[in-house]
Amino acid sequence: MMKRIGMKVATLAAFIGLALTGCSGDDGQNGKDGEPGQPGQPSIPVATDAKVLTVEMGKISVGTQSDITFTVTNEKALPVVGLEKFGFILSGLEEGMEGDASNWSLLSSEACPASKYSECGTLTDNQDGSYRYSFVKDVTAEAAFDITDEKTLRLVLRTGGEAVGSTEISYANTHYDFRGQGEEALYSKNVVNNQNCAGCHDDFAIHGGKYTEVETCVSCHTDNKMGDASKVFPMLAHEAHIGVISAPVGGCDNCHSENEQATDFANWREVPTAETCVTCHTEVDFKEGVNHWPYADNSQCANCHTPDVIESLHLGTYQGQNERRKNLHLTVTDAKMISQPQAEENQGKEGSFVQVTIDILDKNGVSRNEQLDKVNYLYYAEFYINWGDHDQGLGFGEGVADGRGKVLRVHTNKGPYEGYSEKPIVVGYNNGKTTYEIGPFSMEDKFKGDVTDLYGTISPRIWFCMDAAGESIMDCDGETDWSNGAAGYNWLEFFNTEGLMEERPRRQIVTNELCGDCHGTTTSADGFVQMTLNCRNCHSKAGDGEFHGTTCVSGNVDSNEQILLKDLMPRGERDWTTASNAAEECMACHNANVVPTQVIRDAHTKQGDKDYVEQLTMSHPDQKVWIHAMHANNRANQSGEGWRRNVEYSADLANCAKCHTEDSFDAKYLVGRKPLALDLDYMDTYTDPTNPVNGRYAVDGVADAYVSPTAAVCLSCHGKRAAEEGEDRKQVRAEVVAHMKQNGAQFGVTLNEYTGEESCSVCHDLNNLKESHNLK
Repeated sequence: MMKRIGMKVATLAAFIGLALTGCSGDDGQNGKDGEPGQPGQPSIPVATDAKVLTVEMGKISVGTQSDITFTVTNEKALPVVGLEKFGFILSGLEEGMEGDASNWSLLSSEACPASKYSECGTLTDNQDGSYRYSFVKDVTAEAAFDITDEKTLRLVLRTGGEAVGSTEISYANTHYDFRGQGEEALYSKNVVNNQNCAGCHDDFAIHGGKYTEVETCVSCHTDNKMGDASKVFPMLAHEAHIGVISAPVGGCDNCHSENEQATDFANWREVPTAETCVTCHTEVDFKEGVNHWPYADNSQCANCHTPDVIESLHLGTYQGQNERRKNLHLTVTDAKMISQPQAEENQGKEGSFVQVTIDILDKNGVSRNEQLDKVNYLYYAEFYINWGDHDQGLGFGEGVADGRGKVLRVHTNKGPYEGYSEKPIVVGYNNGKTTYEIGPFSMEDKFKGDVTDLYGTISPRIWFCMDAAGESIMDCDGETDWSNGAAGYNWLEFFNTEGLMEERPRRQIVTNELCGDCHGTTTSADGFVQMTLNCRNCHSKAGDGEFHGTTCVSGNVDSNEQILLKDLMPRGERDWTTASNAAEECMACHNANVVPTQVIRDAHTKQGDKDYVEQLTMSHPDQKVWIHAMHANNRANQSGEGWRRNVEYSADLANCAKCHTEDSFDAKYLVGRKPLALDLDYMDTYTDPTNPVNGRYAVDGVADAYVSPTAAVCLSCHGKRAAEEGEDRKQVRAEVVAHMKQNGAQFGVTLNEYTGEESCSVCHDLNNLKESHNLK
């Protein structure tokens, strides 16, 4: 299929040459001869240095002998002469007929200087910034494509890989779509481009960095060049991403999103072909009629697989999930910290308590006038609560004071583990609003003292049951109704001792949009965006035995009581995703007070290992550490050859701006933060040494050592080196640890030994961080 285009192709400006025409008029006399020029030297000012090269096309002649002219200038618009390294790819676009997609065919791929991979035609440097190139190949002899005056051709011109003055120029590709002898193209095919890819990737570059545009890939990875059909670009791209990327499988719009350059972004649903579909639907053999009736060609595909049907099949559960979510909303109408409990069950307990009032609203925002703990249509309704963040005038949270926080499990699919999923305590019900009391919360922090005047956070985890059509809420019977149900939208509320806070007190560090660039997003009709992040990608699920519902185990236990780690990969069903609020709600548990769990030790680091403390530090569940370490593949259960927990981050790890808003990665925000808690003797003191399976709960750790916060964050990315021969995993960089210790960092010290006197930000201020991370 092709798209006719009526826009003017600005890049095909008719550059004919740099010769200047004379003024009109004649004085009747011949002018004097000029001074003779120096052989081989330009007679006009030219660039002596360059950071960026700009290419402008001139004449294009395609045929038995194909020739092009072009000019190259630097960022100051000065001509660049003396260049010797270029690449030239010429392709043609065949318009799809009879259901086939429009396809590119490679006509010629040449480069100068010549190599074993490509020939070099005749390259002429005119010493004025203009160049001429004559192709070696007679492109009219390519059997896969007949050149006509109407068909679109594409020229990709590669520059870079050589020095201009003292600067080594990076590779760059420029593509030009045209027809005939350089005329404006009538149509083209641009399904995805670099703008689509930039959500997950940084600079797009493959094959040694020489090719930097998706338009280059589609021009060369064509069916007339690739002997293996899986190497043709659509199939190659699908295979590289499907089931591998962090966004849900089936979410075609993760990559096929609309932008001003991706004019054919909807091609995935408008032009169904067996060649493309089989890259995901590998169980289908269209030719032989396996799991699909036999077909002779693509001409009949669109009869059944219309754009609406295709979108519904791939995104219907995802889009339907958004629609279903609207049917029910659990809203917190009030939350506050109180110094004395009101509930009889909480009398005599030391500490303060949080009272939370919740109303059940329908899709119109009207109260259903039902007591939350007495309804039967909620598969689970849990509220994650913690306390202790505050500002100190810098606009950032100091860190919660109460360990893993508390979870108000009004309805839960968790097992009845003591101290983990207690029966909710109701202190009042009035006009549809149910008030619960949960605690106690400690109001004394080891490092901050009294924390009464701070604030807390509350965030829900909701799933309600519906009928198979997704139209009516119904009571959960434990069969199929909950799987037809919907996850409520996640949100984050802030509260203090007075009640809910109207303004957000915590600085914004990441956003749903930034995280969603890789993990996907869901967007409601009113524009509310949430990141699509499935916690079950990592965490245990039903069937994982004793661990399910109690720990962050990321796997299960075999008959020999060994940890079996799950693959870290996206879920297959798009409607099973969890809408997350930029993962902020995770901090209720993922904070500095929570020690790394037992699974980390049994998996890949144990007491007595020389790098035990450093491994625990990089495997810490604290939000600001585990996110960095996980993406950097530095946790203790990652980074081994062939290990299933490995993460291949698609962007440059040094690009802090990929995830952070503005300058939120400034090291000043770590100064004075709470140290990370460790439990170094956990192996000797966990719940039941005689029964390791039942003793590996994530809630029974006791802090006995601490790590400086800035060092922990920096170590999470910088703390390991690649494995060398004979080593089965990445190794801790002892020199980095030593450098940190020399500047005040402490690793694995007791509470009495901890001083909190890191000096990292003295040298590593914002400007230094930006410079060292190439962010300037």
